[in-house]
Amino acid sequence: MAEQCLFLVGDAKGSDTAFQEYLRQKNYGQAIIFTSMDEPRNNLGNWSFEVIKASLKSKSHALHAFKDREMCKRADAGIMNWDSASAGTLSNVIDLVRQGKKCYLWIAQKNEFLNVIDDLELDDLLVKNEQVAQAATKRLSSFKKREKKNRILQSRISLFNDED
Repeated sequence: MAEQCLFLVGDAKGSDTAFQEYLRQKNYGQAIIFTSMDEPRNNLGNWSFEVIKASLKSKSHALHAFKDREMCKRADAGIMNWDSASAGTLSNVIDLVRQGKKCYLWIAQKNEFLNVIDDLELDDLLVKNEQVAQAATKRLSSFKKREKKNRILQSRISLFNDED
């Protein structure tokens, strides 16, 4: 905040809204809320927001994965709160580190703050959390397939719209 960094924040209940509340209380204006819906489910500071759409009918984690992957792509680093069980959060950690970006991970149950800044630290985290790591890796693999399908659908829609 002292460096006036722009924070990319999700719109879900829980950690996203807790972080939004913190930024709101500090009167911090440098935030963009990312959502997979038509408008954010939560935007406590009335910040600008970006809608990341996918051609999925589901409202499951698969839909929100498009938003998460976009946030990881645009971010310089990540700050996350992890319950040691969420495959979605761990997927975001894996995605960031594999892009060569730093990830700072708070694990409340262990009262532990991890700096996951390279493949060695990521591998150590994954080995220590094998079951969640398998689920997270599977989610990323499934996302790549959905992303490819989404790109094909979007290009078909674009071609159809260009004919008008």
